[in-house]
Amino acid sequence: MKLCYSPLSPFVRRVMITAIEHNLRDRIVLEDSDSSNIFKGNNPSNPLGKVPSLTLDSGEVLFDSYVICEYLDNIGEGPSLFPEAGPERTRILTLYAMADGMTDAAYQRRMDSIMPDGEGSPSWNARLRLAMETCLDVMETQAESYDGLLNIGTISVASALGYHDFRFSDEKWRNGRPKLTAWYEAIATRPSIASTSPE
Repeated sequence: MKLCYSPLSPFVRRVMITAIEHNLRDRIVLEDSDSSNIFKGNNPSNPLGKVPSLTLDSGEVLFDSYVICEYLDNIGEGPSLFPEAGPERTRILTLYAMADGMTDAAYQRRMDSIMPDGEGSPSWNARLRLAMETCLDVMETQAESYDGLLNIGTISVASALGYHDFRFSDEKWRNGRPKLTAWYEAIATRPSIASTSPE
């Protein structure tokens, strides 16, 4: 299997964490994305131009990160990161959706910051920051329920927080959020999380 990736992408990070947790890392060949013109997209294997995509040995291409993670979860070893159908699955997928939305808002803010002069939008950037802050506040109220759980929801929260640290460290998301901070500091020591931290 070939994974088109960027080492700094939080979306790729979810896939790498899933692969490591399921002992599949050695079966995945990493292919660098094309960052020569980010505005044209950086992955020709994906019609959306985004990373990640996973090319199977059959030639079939999977995207985006959720689909790839679920595929790896199905073929890998160990406990599933995706609960069976029912209330618990719904709860975890809602958590995933929140973390995914927060990550997407952060990524859009990053892209806005590198737009040519006059093409960025301070108002839209402020709206995206508000969405991120609101997600962080909700995560703070839920953080104790994340303890001891590794699933696609908590993996996505960890990836979102790591990306926040990497791109927006000056915004200090930990301030006023002791429960989320404690949870993140604990899960960040897990080998799959620590080894995929953006540098």
